Amino acid sequence: MGPKDGALYDAYGATMVSWGGFVRNENARNWFLGNIATAHERDMRYCPGLAFRTAFAGMIDFDENFEDSICLTLDGEKILVPWLWDHGHEGHPAYWFCTNAPGYRAYLRWQAQQAMLVDVEGLHIDDYAGTAGTEWRGGCFCAHCMAAFREWLPDHVPTETLADLGIESLDGFDYGVFLRDSGIDTETYRKRVENDLPLGREYLTFQYTSASAFVDEVRKYAENLVKHPLMLSVNSAANGAKSLVIADKLTYFCGEVDRDAEEREFATKPILVFKLGDALDRPQVSTASGQDWAYCMEHDLTGLVRTWVAQSYAYGHQLMAPVKQWAYTKEKGTHWWETDPDDFTDLYQFIRANAALFDDHDAIADVGLVYSNANFRRYQRQAAKVAVELAHANVPFRLLLAGDDWLPNRITAKDVADLKAIIVTEPLDLDAEQQTVLDAAADRVISLDRLPGMLAPQVTVTGADNVTVIPRATADGRYAIHLVNRNYDGESDAMIAQTEFTVSLSTSLFDGEPNSATLHAPGAEPVALALTKSPDAIDLRIPTLDLWAIIEIVVP
Repeated sequence: MGPKDGALYDAYGATMVSWGGFVRNENARNWFLGNIATAHERDMRYCPGLAFRTAFAGMIDFDENFEDSICLTLDGEKILVPWLWDHGHEGHPAYWFCTNAPGYRAYLRWQAQQAMLVDVEGLHIDDYAGTAGTEWRGGCFCAHCMAAFREWLPDHVPTETLADLGIESLDGFDYGVFLRDSGIDTETYRKRVENDLPLGREYLTFQYTSASAFVDEVRKYAENLVKHPLMLSVNSAANGAKSLVIADKLTYFCGEVDRDAEEREFATKPILVFKLGDALDRPQVSTASGQDWAYCMEHDLTGLVRTWVAQSYAYGHQLMAPVKQWAYTKEKGTHWWETDPDDFTDLYQFIRANAALFDDHDAIADVGLVYSNANFRRYQRQAAKVAVELAHANVPFRLLLAGDDWLPNRITAKDVADLKAIIVTEPLDLDAEQQTVLDAAADRVISLDRLPGMLAPQVTVTGADNVTVIPRATADGRYAIHLVNRNYDGESDAMIAQTEFTVSLSTSLFDGEPNSATLHAPGAEPVALALTKSPDAIDLRIPTLDLWAIIEIVVP
């Protein structure tokens, strides 16, 4: 996360820099160009980073009329970035600037200019949603948002719907005035905008789709500067409806994924994130939340962080090398954890040394779990809980993306053709076309509790508890079966090793008959495993599992 010196790149075996910054002033030019040169000397890709929400000081210096670009609540109060309460500039607090404001957009394009001074491979945008996200602070109702929403409405809301709300003409229409005249104040807006507020859902759609479109505009602007396509990432996790609006614009997600470090347990929230990333074909390059890092820093929980590394890569995604981590608490505000690379580099070097066990591998799955974007917009997240239960029961599965006007993905007959079971949760909100697809597969559509009676297990573990098995394979038939030990002791910050247990894998996981298996683990030499075969499965005896291992299976 962010540029570092060459020695650290070498220690971690790094391949890419994200959050790579830009030239904020002339004093930073040599620093920035030197960072890019250091990465390129190692054949690393470099992605400069723009700041859409936290570079408030730069905007104050850039535009003497900066106050015209500040986000406003419904009651006209200036909105501040809450996690920057301990920051200020020239006597001003950390204003939340509006990405619909022409002045602020000019500043963000200037950032792009300052990031594309030499050839680079990608672009990262921090807090890309900009104004979208102010709804939980009561905004934004600045003049620029009101004008842009007025222009957006005719193409997205029928005239009859507007008339039913008493809006006979959009000439001079101001949504803020409309709400205030209806007796709505900032607090009421915050509580009701995602539910039953007149034009509330439409206003959120306008804000989030406008933010996504502007990110795409900035990417194209940057590409024009360097004269070639750029990878694009944003500081976000693929964790729900709002975060997925921009998915089709991205190369990969690159941001915080909550780990609930204070629970001192193996994280469960990343499972849905990783599965959504798979379904979208968008890798999740993650870090933990500022609160997670603050907790680990306070209690020196390097062992817990190691579980995050293992879990991320076992699911086919990544955790940014933990070096200097942004930490945040309400009491301390922003602070930083300077970690010791020796606590983590063995894991990353293991990954680099065994790249062939990671590259081009995808999850194997005969079971589908329906993700309804419409349900998640209503915070009906039952599918997230089921995803964790499936993962912990060692049921290989994939998500079926049921999209809506925020997410273009749709469940089709092709998506479900090869699935033996399709798990749904209640309530389930689908449009008629996607419901028809599921109706046609009704004999395979079940709730989670019916799965054991419908399908024989493809993966079983005997002789050990809390071991997650994640089968992955390439299109040309190379298999990597990840074993992740969830037996983490939060008191000692150490793993409880599992020894002499058996993993049974159904032959249905393989296109052919496995004839050899090798166990790879960090800090250990590869171990050949004996295969015990039966008509329906192969059994593998695992001598020991500390944190994480990979079984490489060869099928002729």
